[in-house]
Amino acid sequence: MHGQATMRLKVYDVANQKAALRELAKIAERGMLDPNVRATAITLTRDVSARDDVGELNAIFNAVKHGDGRVQALARGVRYVADPRAADYFVGPARLLGLCEKGACAEDCDSQSALVAALAGALGFVVGLRAYGHEGEDEYVHVYAVAMVPKRDPREALGLDTTVDESSVGWEPPRARALTAWIH
Repeated sequence: MHGQATMRLKVYDVANQKAALRELAKIAERGMLDPNVRATAITLTRDVSARDDVGELNAIFNAVKHGDGRVQALARGVRYVADPRAADYFVGPARLLGLCEKGACAEDCDSQSALVAALAGALGFVVGLRAYGHEGEDEYVHVYAVAMVPKRDPREALGLDTTVDESSVGWEPPRARALTAWIH
């Protein structure tokens, strides 16, 4: 790999999908405390009226899903790409923004969800990651971010799934099996 920095990987040996979701939530939580992630969230929402919580979530969601030229890393959004077959691959929010700046702006539902949760969490939202599974099946097959609104008196969780074509802020897959790891 001449001229390229190698990426160090941390391997987690988790007991089950619930434990994997908790690890992903920890990755998102670390991301929401990263100064670059917070600066990115502030830049994405700078044209939103103060205390317009849904407006902030829309700005974050649209930047990750479709792109926002005000942030070089997210100028074209984050493209969906599957994990390698051998692993469930999680990329932290700060690292994903760095990869995007280098032109490698693509990840699966896990990493996109962690990024969306971190961006929203960096602005004070109560956020979580929700695993979804089909009724009657043991495995969870999908993950997406959720954020509670309003910030000051959270009462409703809004889905923030940037990897589904027809999704928008508040969209969630048909109810079946769901497990949420909240980040406090």
